[in-house]
Order: sequence, then structure tokens, then C-alpha cells
Amino acid sequence: LMSETGPRLLAAGFDVRVPALSRKKASPSLRLFAESASTSAASANQLANVRWSAVFGDVELTAEEISRLAREARPLVRSGGKWVAVDKADLKAAADALEERANSRQMTGAEMLRFALGLDGSPLSGGVSVGGNTWASNLLKNAAAVSAAEVGTPDGFIGELRSYQAEAVAWLGFLNASGLGGCLALDMGLGKTPTMLAYLALTAGDGPSLVVAPPAVVGNWAAEARKFVPHLKVHVHHGANRMDSAGLARRAASADVVITTYGTAVRDVEAIEKIEWQRLVLDEAQAIKNPANDTSQQLRRISAKTKVALTGTPIENGLGDLWSILDFTNPGLVGPRPRFIAGLSQEATNSKDGAEDAMRALNGILVFRRTKSEPAIAAELPDRIDELDRCSMTAEQIGLYQAVLDKLITGNSLELGEEPRKGQVLAAITALKQICNHPAAYQEDDRPLAGRSGKLSRLEEIVDAVFAAGERVLIFTHFAQWGVKLAEHLAKRTNTPVSCYHGGLTRIARDQIIDEFQHRDGAGALVLSLKAGGTGLNLTAASHVVLYDRWWNPAVEDQARDRAWRIGQTKTVISHRLICPGTIDERVEEVVMGKRRIAEMVMPKSSSLADLDADQLRVALGIRPDQILTEEMMEQDGEPQVMEDLELEVAQ
Repeated sequence: LMSETGPRLLAAGFDVRVPALSRKKASPSLRLFAESASTSAASANQLANVRWSAVFGDVELTAEEISRLAREARPLVRSGGKWVAVDKADLKAAADALEERANSRQMTGAEMLRFALGLDGSPLSGGVSVGGNTWASNLLKNAAAVSAAEVGTPDGFIGELRSYQAEAVAWLGFLNASGLGGCLALDMGLGKTPTMLAYLALTAGDGPSLVVAPPAVVGNWAAEARKFVPHLKVHVHHGANRMDSAGLARRAASADVVITTYGTAVRDVEAIEKIEWQRLVLDEAQAIKNPANDTSQQLRRISAKTKVALTGTPIENGLGDLWSILDFTNPGLVGPRPRFIAGLSQEATNSKDGAEDAMRALNGILVFRRTKSEPAIAAELPDRIDELDRCSMTAEQIGLYQAVLDKLITGNSLELGEEPRKGQVLAAITALKQICNHPAAYQEDDRPLAGRSGKLSRLEEIVDAVFAAGERVLIFTHFAQWGVKLAEHLAKRTNTPVSCYHGGLTRIARDQIIDEFQHRDGAGALVLSLKAGGTGLNLTAASHVVLYDRWWNPAVEDQARDRAWRIGQTKTVISHRLICPGTIDERVEEVVMGKRRIAEMVMPKSSSLADLDADQLRVALGIRPDQILTEEMMEQDGEPQVMEDLELEVAQ
């Protein structure tokens, strides 16, 4: 009468009065109800009595009610003021699911959370909901409240956070209050470091936080802290002259943030694990994606109230990467690796989008994920994001740098006359820039390139992140020969063809390089000489640009960056400028920013390079020990400094 006869009678003109029938089929799900005496973080591992039921629409059914409905010719349930038809196959699946769980009458909070997040799977399409007053249900309610709350830039943070960054800070507060760890998975270029620093500023005074980062970005962390949260007491623990166990403990007691590298953290784990940390932050957390490697195992020894992993690519090779990160931040909470992967694999496909879909169940709870492809994020972003990456200098680079400067200044190397002197100074500047790039850019050798330059290490990290995201990057250098070496090195590292576009190639060869780069599928990199590739090219397939070395004229750099940032570009372009602080690189940066000329650093504006004497050349071109970032960096009185022997060498 409701579904067939009634509509025919109405069509014939009869007045038919029967309950409304919804044409939408009720979606089945499982409901897990529990009451717990405690809702503290400790109850995540405490047992609570539970009962299971099935839910069709908004109607909750017990196993007995399902059995009765299954015997009806056309099973109906009343939902939202209407009768809703229930599929018999769904009823059977619900009955089987309840029968399978009939003996599951006790469960920990962590197990309930895994069911709610879909990590333990569900035979019904609607998944599992958790009800009652339990740790898991309250956790989910609190997470929902955080996502709905209005947030702003925290006090003590100099600058303005974008809305998604402010939301991330609120989420970090939720983790802390819940006694959980999590993965801050903002896409590359969305500002993970300032977001984390904003939260560290918000919690300053309640105990020290430990930041573990790759060597290439330790300097960036220190510099970003000085820029955005200058009131924080920051200590860098790294280098041969770093503090011993007792000294580190004393410094940590008075510091807000201690920054170290993965290698140093592993070497000093016995000293570090003795300190009571409030937060442990792992930057570029792909370093622990293999849970069996020594780095992962040693870092697990470090206790903290909250552990946060930062990465733009939480799923590089598969869902196992995400499990490794979440099991590190919340040991045991997400369950065994195979079950975690199987649970999320129901949502995922082999594609990148499928992996993103799999993370949605965790988003806002154990993961905070935002990507540049989301319309709301893209609308908030500028067309271009410029980042200044401060890179360290290796001991080999520092030695070569000092030798070039000494040769320029000492003895009779400085010729008389304005033009000869000016030529020598300019040649020395070129050599110093090459050394900042890489020792092999200054003098030929057959040694491998890896591990000999802070700039190269940072570039490798950028390229790894770009490739993991399936995107493409342009790398500009002023030195064509170095560009060829760089392309060969990146090709071997990525196992992908990487070309170098320079003026020594024929027109046909250059056109072929551009065409292949623009139309290839997947991730890619292209090295270009600034002179040959800085103008006239359309390279909108790339959404990342790296200015490996700086040029005096900012217009030349702008033109190079605009190869990707131009009409036809559909993504936000992220531009990285690499410099070595305390060296000629930084002087070039000051010139590019229009602050002053090289000569103005030590003499009046009317002076030129030819007017500089030996002492003034040392000031203008020499290493600044209080600013340089080295592998032997240490921390004294809150300011990063270098080895005492380097200071002595420069002073002499």
C-alpha cells in the first residue's frame, strides 16, 4: 500500500492516507556503546564494558530486532518521521557483524577509537560510531569542537597566521590536553615551522620542547624562531663542542626550545632521554618511516608529554609510512601495522588522491592535513610563496673560503691601480660564491658531491619533498658547469632523468629539454643556468623554484622565478632562495634586497671595491663567526656561534 498500491490509487484520484515512505534506502552502520568511570588519557588503556548494536539511518536495532525484521517480506523502519525500507542483504550483514562481536563485551579506549576511526575496519558501509561517556567518545567530541571553534594568532607571535595555521595551533592544543601525539601534515610551503613555533610560544614556560630536524634546516629553525617568537629561549645542541650531559640538562631547564639534528639526537640519546620534555617535535619526519632503523628505535627512547611529527608527505611509499609516524607519536594506539593498513586501504586506492582519502578519517584527530589543492587553502594562499633557506657550511667549505680570502689579502696579491685591484676582488667574490655552492663548483675533483655542502643537502631535501608530492622543480644557478654536475647528481639520486639547460647547448637540444620537461608525467627536476634559462621560457609545469645561488640584480632573479610563475600556472609557486649566513652569500642577499652596496658595508656611499684596504676587505667579504651556520654549531647565551678555532682563524 505504501510503495505500490497507494501511488496507483492516488493517480486514479483516490484520497490515500498512509505513513510517508522514504525512497532513500537506510545506510547501515555499527554502534559501539560504553560507559567508563574515567575519561582521562590513562583510560585509553583501561577496559570498559561495551555493547554493540546496528544503526539504520537514525534507528538503532539490537540483534533480536534485526532477526524479527529479517523475517518480514518487506522490512521497514521508522526514521525521521518516515518509514524507510531496509535491504535484506544489509540486515544479514548487520546480523552477522553483531553475532561476530557478541562475545566482545570489554574494550580499551584505544580499541574503541580505532573502531571509530575505521582503523579496525567494518563490514557495514556506514562504519562504526562510538557512544557513551568514554575516553574515545569524549576525544572525538573535543576534536569536533576544536575544528568548529574560531581561532586567531596567539599572543607572542610576531606576524599573522593564516586561518589553517591558526586551526593547526588549536589542534596542537587539543593533542596536548588529550595526552596524544599527532602528525602536522601541512603541504610543502604551507608553513609548518612558523605554525609549530606559534604553538611553542603559546606554551612557553611549562617546560622545554625538543625539536629534532635534518642538519640543513636547523639554521632555519633558529632563524625563524628569532623572527617570529624572539622572546623564546632557544638553544641549538649540535657540533663537536656541544654541551655534555650535565650541561645540556642545565640548559634545557632554562630553555623553551632545544633544537638538534637526528644524528646528534641518536648519539646523545642517553643524555637527552634523562630530561623531562614537554614536547618532542620531529621535523621532516620521513626520517622515521622505517620503524626498524636505528634512528627510529633510538628516538623512541625519548619521552615527552606530546610527540608531534612534521611532514608534508606523510604517505610517500604507502600507508605503512603513516603508520610508522603515528605509532611513534602514539605508541600502540593505532594498532598493528597490517590491520592499520588494511583498515585504511578500504578507503584508499593506489593513487595519490586515494591516499589522501584514507587520511580523512584521521584528519583533525591524529593528523592535521591541509594541501595546496584544497579550494579553501588555495583561495587563502598568495600566487607565490618566497622562502629564504639558510644553509650550513661544511668544514671543507670554510677552509676553502678562508684560503681564497687570505690569498686575496695577504702578501703582494693585491695589485696597484684601480682596475687590477677591482678585477681581483671581483674574481675572489666569484670564487667565494662558488665555494658557498659546493667545493666541486670551485675546483674540479672526482669525489662524490653528497655530504660536502650545506646548500646541496638542503636542495636534496627540497627535491625529495617535491618528488614525493609528484610535482616538479626548477633549479637555477649562475654557474653552468656546476649546473651540469648538479643535474647529474640529482638524476642519480632520484633515478629520474634531470637535464641542465645552458647556453652551450644547440637550439634544438634546448627546445627538446623544455618540451620533455613540460610534457612528462609525474615528478621532475630541471637545472638551468641563470643566464640562458632566466628569460623567455614558459615552464608552468613546475610549481617550485630554487635559486641555488644569488645574483646581484634582483630583476634577473625575478625573471628566473617567473619562468614558473606566469599566465597558465594553476598552482601556487614556491620559491626557495638558498644562502649561507655569515658569508658573501649574505652580502649578496643584502645587495639584492636593495639595502646597500658591498663597499657601503665598511665605507661611505661614494666608495667602490677598488678603494677597500685589506682590513676592510676582510670585513666586507670574510666569514662572520657570529652568523655562520656550520656542522659544528654550538649555542652560547642563546645565540648560535661556531667553533672557537674558527673564530680564532678569522680573527687572525
